[in-house]
Amino acid sequence: MMSHSRRSTGDPVPRRVLACLTCAAVVGAGPMLAPAPFTTAAAAAASPRCGPSPAVTPFTDEVRQPPVAAPDAENHYTLTVGVHNTHKFSSAWGATRTLGYSTVNATVDYLGPTIVTQKNRPIKVRIVNKLPAAGTPVFPFDPPDANTITTHRHGGLQSVASDGVPGPYGVEVPPDGSETQDYPNDQAAAPLWYHDHADARNSYHVYEGLAGLAPNTDELEPSFGLPRGAFAKAYVLQDKSFNADHSLCYTHADPEFFGDLPVINGTIAPKQTVEPRRYSVTLVNGSDSRFYRLSLQQAGGSHSAPPKMTVVGNDEGYLRHPAPISDLLISPGERYKVVIDFTGHERQQWVLANDAPAPYPGPNAAPLVPRLMRFDVDFGVTSPDRSRVPATIRETNNGESPADILAKARLRTVQAGESAPGVPQIGDRNQLLDYVDPPTETPQLGSTEVWAMRNHSPDAHPFHEHLVELRLLGRWHVGQWDAVGRPVPGTVGPFQPANAYESGPKDTFVSPPDYISAWVGTYTIPGTSVWHCHILSHEDGASTDGTIEMMRPLAVGSAPQLRLPRVRDLKRLDQLVRLPKHDAGPSLP
Repeated sequence: MMSHSRRSTGDPVPRRVLACLTCAAVVGAGPMLAPAPFTTAAAAAASPRCGPSPAVTPFTDEVRQPPVAAPDAENHYTLTVGVHNTHKFSSAWGATRTLGYSTVNATVDYLGPTIVTQKNRPIKVRIVNKLPAAGTPVFPFDPPDANTITTHRHGGLQSVASDGVPGPYGVEVPPDGSETQDYPNDQAAAPLWYHDHADARNSYHVYEGLAGLAPNTDELEPSFGLPRGAFAKAYVLQDKSFNADHSLCYTHADPEFFGDLPVINGTIAPKQTVEPRRYSVTLVNGSDSRFYRLSLQQAGGSHSAPPKMTVVGNDEGYLRHPAPISDLLISPGERYKVVIDFTGHERQQWVLANDAPAPYPGPNAAPLVPRLMRFDVDFGVTSPDRSRVPATIRETNNGESPADILAKARLRTVQAGESAPGVPQIGDRNQLLDYVDPPTETPQLGSTEVWAMRNHSPDAHPFHEHLVELRLLGRWHVGQWDAVGRPVPGTVGPFQPANAYESGPKDTFVSPPDYISAWVGTYTIPGTSVWHCHILSHEDGASTDGTIEMMRPLAVGSAPQLRLPRVRDLKRLDQLVRLPKHDAGPSLP
């Protein structure tokens, strides 16, 4: 069986690093990944850990919704990235330093204004970098930095040139520079978002505030009957740590970062006053590393049945059939649209609770964040609630059946593992690779591929592909891996279809350890972008100071991928997954 590390429950913080790594070995016959020695022990010593944060009384401040961006010309926006010293994470604290995006109508000192787009109405967004000159640290924990940025509209089907591809495959914007991105918006309504994507600095910049909401709308969306206007809310979920002076604390001392306080839309553990009616709630996991398993728990001594929750939307659009839930797992980078029905819960208080271990799926080795925010239900409604949750939502991107998609697909196998304890990597079916290694994921333009992700690492990873709309098919548990990261025949469990709540259009997928997870999509945008783990510390190579990153190029070109076997149907996909020698090369009969 392939060996990989597990955390000890006695460790106070995640520690999965070797004292010294030299020229990290990879699974298979891949290239040597580190041309010179590096030490994770030295990196940890240079990055003190955070916490505990100063105490805060929860549920004191009302949560804020980000302002909506206004164009500065017809179908044109300017987003300016700047340093601010005015943001208060709690009304009981003083102001502290943050980063934010601002537009002509809204100076935002943490996160950014919401950019609302409409299907088939293209816009241009000019991003201006007003960070200090290269080499000037903005925060005490910042590494030596060129202070470049590049903005990625996560989930957007824009061209590679407008995708915010990190260097060296993309061009990053230096201080006092700018770039203009074109968004065609020829896609269905979806809860998109945007964030910085600078190579090996993404985790720092997002933590410091560079993220925002970018929902795309279309002409069908109003007909669904879901709550709208004042009864539609969006929440960016994050966890953070603070110093005694209330300034931000962040570190790459460990392979993942976990803060000890919840921050929702820039406020620590806020409250949201709601009416006893249905609300549409968009949830975005903007955390560095933390997964959340969310539920509603009543505050106080009463024990009423919780408000009904129904998932109606995923990352890239609406579910065909909305899915009732009692709890919801959401990983970094994922988005869910949920209808919460507070009808009949007048004068009650409901806490958005979290019981996911960190790292996920455990054992827990980090501060728990059990209560994110509280909903305070008012005594009455200001207008009749005529919203509904339809049994079926017919959108332009959720009607094709999995059987029809599989009939035209070929199978590509990828993997996630650790080249050394605490050093996660991804690669193709044969080996673990680094970001700068030549592309191995090279779909043909217009082709449909199933990706089968073999996760033989100890962590769950949220995998995100840029520039493609995808659907999760399901997962297989693997009882044993061989020496090169393949499932041992006979140890692969039965196929487990995607959960109903994650069955809609998506771009980010939870890949549990010791599972093969499969998703499928058609590649319609040419050029080289990236795919990666959306645990930001993993993506940036936290445990190796950026030497080994959990990110790979995604190169969509014209070459036919004839060595990839045809899938045809779910039965054949199951065969290919169980017999890994057939997943590339000659087709099964």
